[in-house]
Amino acid sequence: MRAIVIDGYGGRDRMRLDDRPEPTPGPGELLIDVKAASVNPVDWKIRSGELKAILWLKFPYIPGGDVAGEVIAIGPGVSRFRAGDPVVAFVDLKRGGGYAERVVVKESATARKAEALDFREASTLPIAGCTALQALRDHGGLRSGGSVLINGGAGGVGHFAVQLARAMGASVGATAGPSNLEFVRSIGADRVIDYHREDFTKLPDRFDVIFDAIARSTFPACRDRLNPGGAYVTTLPNPNVLVWGALQSIAGLVGRAKRSKFLWVHQEGADLAELGRLADEGKLRPEIAASFPLDRAREAHELSEQGHVRGKIVLDLS
Repeated sequence: MRAIVIDGYGGRDRMRLDDRPEPTPGPGELLIDVKAASVNPVDWKIRSGELKAILWLKFPYIPGGDVAGEVIAIGPGVSRFRAGDPVVAFVDLKRGGGYAERVVVKESATARKAEALDFREASTLPIAGCTALQALRDHGGLRSGGSVLINGGAGGVGHFAVQLARAMGASVGATAGPSNLEFVRSIGADRVIDYHREDFTKLPDRFDVIFDAIARSTFPACRDRLNPGGAYVTTLPNPNVLVWGALQSIAGLVGRAKRSKFLWVHQEGADLAELGRLADEGKLRPEIAASFPLDRAREAHELSEQGHVRGKIVLDLS
């Protein structure tokens, strides 16, 4: 099978198209014929070695954590899927394998593809979509009637968060650049803040949840913008988040205390199914900024590394 392979940490030049043996599903696993794979910033951060302190790779390594395709074969103990099923799935990042024509995934990290989404759109859901869902629902505790500010409302994670917060019945504020203001309004934001003109941390507004989807702010900077009992949630572990989290844990702060949370997405098939349900109900729609064939994965990484991408980048293997 064709796959993008890296033989060591480094730049985009480490990525090459290669022929690799087709994997075999083990107990509780599925073999998927990949139709599309989503590109996430975590992919090039892993490739460059930025995350090797927490994710040490075994080379050669096939990048990619998001896939959509059809089930080819199932391993022992699999009961929810069979050959031919259209699915979307997380790929274990330590094991890798998403940028390939075939990949093995866990049944527990897989869901049936939403009928409303094609394979390219479905492939964008696992890491970015579930990060947004878990940040708002689990770490932020966002509820109907609540309020949220999403820092980076047009990005891969952020544009899902805006739509999910709207579906949850919350009042939604979001930051965006000038070219994305109307887009973020169109997907459900009640208020959009042009970050070129205003710093949301200096505004008088307060929120129940501040979700820093682009990890560009800090808990101390956002603390005064939170309501009592509110939560600041970020996608990047930084010293002040870890320190504040430890202090809150030690002190046993509860009730109305403001909280600082770091999120590392959990690979939950049930959450993928929930995102699919919302897509079928017309409440969630992925935005695809660009699509590349597998042999142009370097270009996909280059675009992702530039930042300021509206929505998601996809590798189309169909």
